[in-house]
This record gives sequence, C-alpha cells and structure tokens, in this order.
Amino acid sequence: MKNSFLSRDQRVSILIWISLAVFYLTYKEIAAFYYPTSTIIIQYDSLVSEIIDTAQFQNNTNFQKEQIVSLEINSADSADLMKLKIPGYLISKILVYREQLGGYSSSFQLLEIYHFPEYVFERIHPILQVDTSLILPLGINTKSEEELALHPYLSFKEAKVIVLFRKNNGNFKNQDDFNKIIALPEETKDRLKPYLAKDFQSYANTSGKSP
Repeated sequence: MKNSFLSRDQRVSILIWISLAVFYLTYKEIAAFYYPTSTIIIQYDSLVSEIIDTAQFQNNTNFQKEQIVSLEINSADSADLMKLKIPGYLISKILVYREQLGGYSSSFQLLEIYHFPEYVFERIHPILQVDTSLILPLGINTKSEEELALHPYLSFKEAKVIVLFRKNNGNFKNQDDFNKIIALPEETKDRLKPYLAKDFQSYANTSGKSP
C-alpha cells in the first residue's frame, strides 16, 4: 500500500510558499505603518502588476520603434506618455512625481523616481523636452512647514528651518536671501532653484521690485 502522505519535496515546497506569503504580508503591514500611502510614490499593492507590466514591455518586439520625435513632459498626460512605449506603472510614477515636484526642471529628474529603470531612461531621454515655464512656485513665502515638507527635496526638519527663518527675517525676495539659511545644505538650495525662481518672480511682480 502506497504512502498517502506528501513527499518530502512537496512539504518543502509548501513551506516555502507559506513563508513567502507571510513575509509579503508582514512587509506590507510594516511599510503601511511607516510610510503612509499619501506621501510615497511606490504603492506596495502594485508590485505584482509592475513585474507583469515590465515583462510585457520587455517582450514587446516593437518597443524600440519610436513613433514620436519629441515629447514635452511637463504638459504630457498619460495618453502622451504611452507614446513612449514604456510600462504603465512608469507612466503613473512620472505623473505623480511631476505633481510632487511642481513640474520637472530637467528630464534627469526621472532617475530620482524609485526604481526607474536606467535602460528605459537611456532610450527615451533623447526625445524628451522640458518646458520650465510650466514649473510651479515652491510657495516659499506662503506655505506652512507641513506643506513645504511635502516637496520631495525637503525634509520636515528643513521645512521647519525655512519657516522659522522667514518669520524672523521676513519674506524671501531672491535667491541670495534664501542662501542665507546656513542650516540648509547647499545641495538642497541648488535643487530648489528652479522652483524658487518662480517664487521670486512672483514676489518681484507683486512688490514692483527687482529680485
């Protein structure tokens, strides 16, 4: 009479799948606790769909046949981005990050997106255009520290330093005023320049003074 119990290999396989399921669920709960979905680009529930999307993209034999010669990414919608023949999840990331930034100042900012494939960027970069006139002001003279901290280039601590400096010294009139904040890293100041330029332009227009 044959043994009705599972073989050793079958038992090991079942244990592996159970372990993977427990790990995924635990990781998902931890991530949800520390990283609220309103403040991150990656949604952990979309990991499986990203893998499928990428596989379909890489298996598409026609993906290298470009249909367009240029694309402006600050005005492009999802339908426009589809012309780049990139996975759907990357289109969503591009649009979400653009909103968080207030517009792209350079196409290289796409590489700041979590897990943005370099091989995809290298393929689409030659046809990407960036209209910096579409960039939105940072709101350096109007936003609270909580609002400023939503920008990808600012931590809450840095946003708090900016607001405190503004309260003690008045509104920022130009980049030189902003550069006086010693507590901010020079890298942060440089990365914010395109967005601050819109703030200073607006300030000059409303005050009648040159920055």
